[in-house]
Amino acid sequence: MTDLVVIIIITLAILSALIIGLVIFAYSMILKSAKQLSSTGKLDDEFKKEVEDNKKKSKRVLGAIMQGTSALVCIGLVGIAVVSGIYRINDRQFVTNNHVSFAIASNSMDGYYSQSYKEKLIGQYSSKYSIDLHEAESKIESDQFDVGDFVQFNVLQKDAELNVYDVYGYINSKGQIITHRYIGERKDGTLIFRGDNAPGEDVAVKREQILYHYQGKDIKYIGLIILFFGSGYGIYSIIAVIAIYVISDIAIIKWEKIKNNRLEELGISTKKEKRIKHAKS
Repeated sequence: MTDLVVIIIITLAILSALIIGLVIFAYSMILKSAKQLSSTGKLDDEFKKEVEDNKKKSKRVLGAIMQGTSALVCIGLVGIAVVSGIYRINDRQFVTNNHVSFAIASNSMDGYYSQSYKEKLIGQYSSKYSIDLHEAESKIESDQFDVGDFVQFNVLQKDAELNVYDVYGYINSKGQIITHRYIGERKDGTLIFRGDNAPGEDVAVKREQILYHYQGKDIKYIGLIILFFGSGYGIYSIIAVIAIYVISDIAIIKWEKIKNNRLEELGISTKKEKRIKHAKS
């Protein structure tokens, strides 16, 4: 990780801790104030109103919907966290059978670097496969993708023949998967790769570095979610949101306890308390 990334992650961690701390402090002050006001009877009217409102069917349905939605959000966040963790553990890719899928993090295959390069690439493709320029352009553009796209590649067999101008995924010296177009071979036997929107050719690539072959399967925008939640920033965000949910639920439980204690002092019981008393009798 670069120093900038480390600084950003540390900053996010501190901000998350501060936000959680502020939420805890705010809830504790609210509950402390509620307890004091309850003991003096200043919240009696509000408590009684809550009891009456809770008897309404619409209120109960709304409460159930809100609780269900809250639970689904928490489950969804936990699910995203698990999937993101698996994604990171698997070198930022999902492998299924003979396919591998991952989120695109650069725009080197989105469009063309220049008009002259576009014309050159389309012309070479047209000549290589003896097709008209329009068909060549359509084929090349069908192999392009953008930042945030979620793409699927076929796992390439070691002895598979490569097609010039197809898009492949190869592993570079840093262990990163580069998804660029194969455009030719050098005299020394190394292969030439370049992104359609990249300023120049990649460093020489050997055949054994090429792992995947793109087949045009691309889901737009899903990759943005995967990139975010698969990063340190996303993980901190998930932890912070879940923590706030938990803190809020605890605060609600304590508020209910304060309310029910006061209602009991007033001789007013909620339906739940009446059922408990009836069961004991």
